[in-house]
Amino acid sequence: MITEDNDSRNKTAAETDVLETTEGSKTGTGARGAGDDVSVGVVPGVSRRKQESRRKLMAAARKLFVERGYHDTRPQDISREAGVGHGTFYLHYEDKLDCFIAFADEAATELDAVLQAHLAGKGTLEEVVREILLATVEYSEANPGVLASSLTDVTVLWKGDMGRKAPATRWAEGWTAILDQMKQVGQVAADVDTRLAGYLIVGAIKQGGAYASRDQLDIHNYIESVTQLFVRALKVQ
Repeated sequence: MITEDNDSRNKTAAETDVLETTEGSKTGTGARGAGDDVSVGVVPGVSRRKQESRRKLMAAARKLFVERGYHDTRPQDISREAGVGHGTFYLHYEDKLDCFIAFADEAATELDAVLQAHLAGKGTLEEVVREILLATVEYSEANPGVLASSLTDVTVLWKGDMGRKAPATRWAEGWTAILDQMKQVGQVAADVDTRLAGYLIVGAIKQGGAYASRDQLDIHNYIESVTQLFVRALKVQ
């Protein structure tokens, strides 16, 4: 079992921070005065080198979390895959869990963009449910393994003071909000517990999607079957 020395880790990260901040000052990408021009995509006060290292780390983390899973991916594996020093990992992330949450947040944000595009102009419960399922499938096909990996249950490792939500919680709350809107316009039955329904739907999509993929079901038939199942359970009778 590999363990990490916190003092050594923090010292390495601090030394890396000094190196990258100094590099940013030399190249004109460090701290700027008021009125200085800031290039698009560059965070003021943060060196380009530091931003590039974070981009590389996230790309590497995304690749390894998908290929190996959360538990079999180590911070040093991510650093090596990204081609940066191990101390650089801790300059950007507190630990592996923090990195995973950042990865999951990125995936959730990407999925949200796809969902919004699909939901534009859709008004009935059946239309909304179908389009969410279509958007989920579309995103999953364009980003193999990302959604399934981001929904890995890491709640036993979760820290209450991180100020962020588990991926499944974020998605379930999105469903809850949509169902609440549908309830207000009479599309969802008044006695439906929308919060509970949100979590149940996320679980059903995760497990149902795995089943559909494993058994190579026709994706259109799968979406239509799941849509009708959800609508029958939720709509006003």
